[in-house]
Amino acid sequence: MKAIKQYTKTALACALLFSAAACTKDDNSGPDEGTGPIIEGNETFVLGVGITDAENNSTNYIVHTKDLLSGKISLLNNGILQEGYREYFNIGNYFYAIGGLGVNNVDAYYIASDSRLKAKTGLVFQNGSDGYISVNNDKTLLGVNLATDDSFNGNVEFTTVDVASYPASKVITVPAKDVYKPADDSHGWKNSGIVVRGNQAFQTIFPMGADWATPKVDEVLVAVYSYPDFQFQKLITDPRTGPAGATLTRSGIFLTESGDMYTLFHAGYGFDHKTTLKDPAILKIKAGTDEFDEDYYFKTTGIPNGGKLIKATYVGNNKLLGQIYTKETTDQWDQTDLKYVIVDLVEQTITAVQNSPVYTYSEEAFVVGDKAYLPAKVGASLNVYEVDIPTATAKKGVEIEATYIKGIGKLTK
Repeated sequence: MKAIKQYTKTALACALLFSAAACTKDDNSGPDEGTGPIIEGNETFVLGVGITDAENNSTNYIVHTKDLLSGKISLLNNGILQEGYREYFNIGNYFYAIGGLGVNNVDAYYIASDSRLKAKTGLVFQNGSDGYISVNNDKTLLGVNLATDDSFNGNVEFTTVDVASYPASKVITVPAKDVYKPADDSHGWKNSGIVVRGNQAFQTIFPMGADWATPKVDEVLVAVYSYPDFQFQKLITDPRTGPAGATLTRSGIFLTESGDMYTLFHAGYGFDHKTTLKDPAILKIKAGTDEFDEDYYFKTTGIPNGGKLIKATYVGNNKLLGQIYTKETTDQWDQTDLKYVIVDLVEQTITAVQNSPVYTYSEEAFVVGDKAYLPAKVGASLNVYEVDIPTATAKKGVEIEATYIKGIGKLTK
């Protein structure tokens, strides 16, 4: 199970610690690492995985495979050892290993001309990143981070990276309290999602106090900025739901092909449940507008296959691949007993995914065409599952000899 400790001070617990002796070290030795595993053919899937020992010491690796649907992946002779904690994100033919928990390197893995999996190094997100998306048709990596002190003073940082000119980047900061500050200054906020539409960026705000308290749950908040210069324009709110997404889940807001945007309030993971929460629901911001649509309200409970959607990935055609509780829970960091569902944002329906496991811990899905790939841990077994979106059917795939999977991507030479 991936608890909040994995994101902050310690890593998640379980499983075995594999030896790193047979792995390649990512040591930031220059702009282009010298050696790496040989990739047969012109493409490969890559996965960012981790293992945790009984003392909560975690070690992270990048592994590769031709086939996500069968077999078993071992770290022996197959893993590139990572420095510290990592999140992962795929843009085009680069698989970014984004450092966290004191590590601020952002290394870009790719298949080099000699068919080896190598990393470009030199990019730094100075204060880390708690959100990242691809913009400008995969030409730009956008990283978002909130860097504040115990009094909630500091900045929200927007880092734009030119994918073709790595490590060229630009950082723009906005004072955090210019975006959101309660009247009594009793708490701050976290990023829970961001999208870019035309010349504006929309960021979901998740109010949060000391010790992960969630003191304000009576409305959804979205900060609106100009893009690409990130000048704060306004904060829009709606009292029909609570805050969208949750800290570090990056599931607060979704952009469709038409320009419509949707916010997701789930009332589950990340909320401290000390205050009565509103019904889980999705709201809409219409294309061409920057206010909530008063006529759209999609309650996700009390309907067939419904429930609390603690994480989701936009998969195209106005649909989300959601990860939903199969039980009632009030535990702030509960990521157990989950299943896959397909959410139709236009029809306002939820479809159960056939053959979905009931699993532990949620990560974002990696989408390739009408297929999506994401991990599921059932007992001690960790597998990748393929979900066919049109038929809402899951297929159990490759087993990973690790504790968790933090990201999946695909690279082509």
